[in-house]
Amino acid sequence: MWPWGESPDGGPLTRGALPRGLSPFMVNHVGAWVQERQQLAAAVRWHHIALIYNQAGIPRDMNQHRHCAGRLLGLLLFGAPACSANDLVELYEAALAHDASLQSAIYTRDGAIEARPRALSQWLPQLSAIASGTRERIDYTTSQTSGTEASDCVVNPTGNTSRCYATAHGVGLKLTQSLWSYEALSQVKESGYQVAAAEASLLSAEQNLVLRVAQAYFGILSATDQLVTNRNEREAFGSLLSQARSREQTGISARSDVEQAQSFYDATEESVIDAQNALEDANLALAVIVGAQARAIAPLERDIPLTAPDPDSVDEWVASARRGNFDVRVAYLKAQAAAHDISVQRGKGLPTLSLSGSSSRQWQDVILGGNQTLDTISLTFSWPLFQGGAVASAVRQARALHRQTQTDYEAVLRDNERQVRGAFRSVINGISRIKATQRAVTSGQVAMEASKRNLEFGTGGEFDLLSSQNNYYTALRAYNQARYDYLTSALTLKQQAGRLDKRDLMAIDDMLVKR
Repeated sequence: MWPWGESPDGGPLTRGALPRGLSPFMVNHVGAWVQERQQLAAAVRWHHIALIYNQAGIPRDMNQHRHCAGRLLGLLLFGAPACSANDLVELYEAALAHDASLQSAIYTRDGAIEARPRALSQWLPQLSAIASGTRERIDYTTSQTSGTEASDCVVNPTGNTSRCYATAHGVGLKLTQSLWSYEALSQVKESGYQVAAAEASLLSAEQNLVLRVAQAYFGILSATDQLVTNRNEREAFGSLLSQARSREQTGISARSDVEQAQSFYDATEESVIDAQNALEDANLALAVIVGAQARAIAPLERDIPLTAPDPDSVDEWVASARRGNFDVRVAYLKAQAAAHDISVQRGKGLPTLSLSGSSSRQWQDVILGGNQTLDTISLTFSWPLFQGGAVASAVRQARALHRQTQTDYEAVLRDNERQVRGAFRSVINGISRIKATQRAVTSGQVAMEASKRNLEFGTGGEFDLLSSQNNYYTALRAYNQARYDYLTSALTLKQQAGRLDKRDLMAIDDMLVKR
């Protein structure tokens, strides 16, 4: 039940103050008057959306308010009527196409998975083509060049030498197959973990998007509730201020009552301004995710199911999160990749074995031997025995980076457990908070009505009424926020356990006012 301080026709839940001098006739009818007030108070236990129906010009028929809730928020956000609403799933689908963070994660994954084919390529045949053109100068003794057919030779007249010039052209193909390389083998294993980490990072980003859309959606609803509540609070204190001034003018109340009412009224102006700013910020926050500002969104139903986590053991949720949380997976996979990188660096100093074959054709002058065709096949064993200490340094660096990733993994585990336990506790406490604040709203409504009666009958002061009304609206704001905090905690718990997906948004959609 939602107790409120306005009547169904939009008027304030007050009657004119009874004169201090009650006639016997009025005294006899006080009981009937009190019963009337109680019935009126019960009649105003509406969904909070009904508080501003009259301001928005929306029919108060409860069958109609389901179809025009979007219009209500559209008036608050944009000042124009709109009887359609963007629900949570539709906004999520828009975010899938427009959210910059998710798009960045997709491109990061696309780039990271290329490590696998790059590593495998070292075990595949390597084919290369070779083409060359050479101009050579050769000096011979005269006896060496005698009898040759070289046409580009010049004999030194002062000595017994000659200088010849020759041209050679060649083309060829070379095919190489690696038979063994510890470095290449380790890179294949390392790339498998790198690709898995990239995929897990993308899945984590997708789950974060689900949570971010829901949080932005609840942010708008919460800001809207706060703005509506603060405006009604200001109007209520304004009404009490007017009544206090009227009583002062008639001599019923003292000047201090007016000053007290004025102080409470002035204190509400800042809260209205802050609520308006918060609503604009919340709307922009959602626009950043979905790519455009939502015209209108549907509010929560009056009653939402309050369900405890299943399973009801926080230790089971922690164990599930260790297995299913994607951030934990990413940290673990990165640590495994770093462990294999040590082997990659060590392999740079180990022997390699390869098989190669080549075929080439040479066109050259006779003095260089004439045209030739050369086919070769070779088995090459290579062992870099010393590289100036570069391999040892790379191994030490890889070990240090591996220890870093292990530390990061442990930190992620601890942080994940902290968040799981916090979210689990928030869900459990959230149910109690909603029930407690709901009782506080009801009690605040009753206390406020009692203070009004006491003031009208002269048995209570103005400050008591102002305080009770202030307490009522404080409880109302807490109740509104407690509902969104509960739903956010429930989604956060599932996200930390790696279970959050679109179906959870569909479940929340069922809690929204139907369009």
